[in-house]
Amino acid sequence: MIVLRNGRLLDTVRQVDQLADVVIDDGTIAAVTEADAAPAVDDDTVIDCTGLWITTGFVDLHTHVREPGYEEAEDIATASRAAAHGGYTAVCPMANTDPVCDSAAVAELVWRRARDVGMVDMFPVGSITKGQAGTELTEFGELHDSAAAVDFFSDDGIPLADSFVMRRAL
Repeated sequence: MIVLRNGRLLDTVRQVDQLADVVIDDGTIAAVTEADAAPAVDDDTVIDCTGLWITTGFVDLHTHVREPGYEEAEDIATASRAAAHGGYTAVCPMANTDPVCDSAAVAELVWRRARDVGMVDMFPVGSITKGQAGTELTEFGELHDSAAAVDFFSDDGIPLADSFVMRRAL
């Protein structure tokens, strides 16, 4: 077991902001007690969280994970490690990869590779337009119905100059 001792517990869902101890057993929160109240046995790991926050995991809705295509800059494993180290439990990588995330095959590659790495959840962002070219819409339904279940779409910093294409996308 792990005991997070005397941290500032912030839970916006339950509207909690208090000093507390959090007991984690086999990766699951087993108990939350008042600060310095959780019992600990000799084989428990006790982490002093005085002056630190204990929160739910963060979600980054706009990340640049360079896999596929630019793995020399960053890949799914290094991005996952960095995210987890920073307190993120989920990230949404933008579609500006090579190939662009405009098909179920690319989205599923990112999603499956992230599952294999197993550090954070990764929800690929699909491109609004094929190849991020701004002219032809991506098959939103194909991406959404894929194993990756893409729900977010962006051409990531490339404005859609054609208002008709943007209207159709919306």
